[in-house]
Amino acid sequence: MKDIHVLFINYNIRNDLRKALSSLNYILPRVNKVTVLDSHYPYLSSADSSLSFDIEYIDARHDLGTTLNTYIQDIESEYVLFLFTYELLTPAVDGTTLTLKDDKPIMTVYREGKELYEFPFMVKTSFLRNSPFLLEREVPFREVIFHSWLLKNRNSNVIILKEDVIGEIRKISNITTKEKLSFAYKLKKSSPVPISSAPTLSVMISNFNMEKFLSVAIRSCTMQSVPFDQIIVVDDGSTDNSLKFLERYKTYPNIQCFSKVNEGKAKALNYILPFITSDFVLELDSDDWLDPDAVFLIKNRLENLPSNIAVVYGNWRYWNQNSAEEVEFLRVRHGKSVNSHEELLSYPFPLGPRIYRTSILKEEKGFPIIDFEQGRLYEDIAILVQLFKSYGFFYDDFTIYNVRKHNDSITKKNHSKWNDFRKFLK
Repeated sequence: MKDIHVLFINYNIRNDLRKALSSLNYILPRVNKVTVLDSHYPYLSSADSSLSFDIEYIDARHDLGTTLNTYIQDIESEYVLFLFTYELLTPAVDGTTLTLKDDKPIMTVYREGKELYEFPFMVKTSFLRNSPFLLEREVPFREVIFHSWLLKNRNSNVIILKEDVIGEIRKISNITTKEKLSFAYKLKKSSPVPISSAPTLSVMISNFNMEKFLSVAIRSCTMQSVPFDQIIVVDDGSTDNSLKFLERYKTYPNIQCFSKVNEGKAKALNYILPFITSDFVLELDSDDWLDPDAVFLIKNRLENLPSNIAVVYGNWRYWNQNSAEEVEFLRVRHGKSVNSHEELLSYPFPLGPRIYRTSILKEEKGFPIIDFEQGRLYEDIAILVQLFKSYGFFYDDFTIYNVRKHNDSITKKNHSKWNDFRKFLK
């Protein structure tokens, strides 16, 4: 009975793909068709196999989520089995046990050591057709597509196969892969008990022409283990399709979207400041994203904060956007306490992520509109310099904020003006 369609995802090393294909011999009587969704197409398109099943290669470079959602509609097999990157089937797999019932349409597995494996392993095709994956442009990297899908659908839908049916072709040594999996696994954690006594927390996002990244930023806010009290987005007169894109979020609960003429980020953030009702507000750039446990970790740090603290900040996690439009992990840059004006201006990288006490931000009339470049640059430094005159800053060693370094960044385009700005402040 050939009723399984196997999908191989992100096999970027040809020999790894050959080994994974060979492992299908363990379930060969069940295999109807095999498809390789290739992010490095056509590098693997010439991979050969002597196995007795059809192999189709699909170019999934543009958007894996879109490709999957479209392709699955035409799959004729009863089941879809997923294998990812470094995986292959082990002799423990028994084709006769790979069966799902209508009330349990999803199967996942335990890895060696009995760690729950939070990717879908086998799914009824009929269920997949009606439960689409997120699009690739909605997540920071591909692994999150599958983790978020399983998280959304696992309530009463999942059977866990406890045999060690999935093995690793190689140990994961690539630091980018490890960081991506570490991020994705945070999605699987059950929601912590809300901190009833913790101050309220919102997030504010100002966007200008970052349509291709904006959805990642917003999704990272909606996928929190503990929700934000408010999510407020303002478009600062974008000339791309950002405004049209934001229309889809106007019906989302807890999200407020605004638009205005382009006057720079400081004025854009000041425009939405009156709508912020929470005790604290986190500033998120529209090309960056948050870890899924950001709200939980931040609220833990706000609970007993002295009233004179205007800004809480921590560490940055940096990623580089490469020419293939994929992010590569660079480093975590740890912050440090700032005790003087000189230390603030000589800070080796922008202080943040910045969580402001809303009442103080409002008392200070928001972000200052300075004469330098008509207030369109370095609004983050300008507000910190202003706040530091009268209030305290609090650093703690936590990392929840992901910075995307890319060529379209406004800061990168204007890096040469930084020294002029420092002279202006002095």
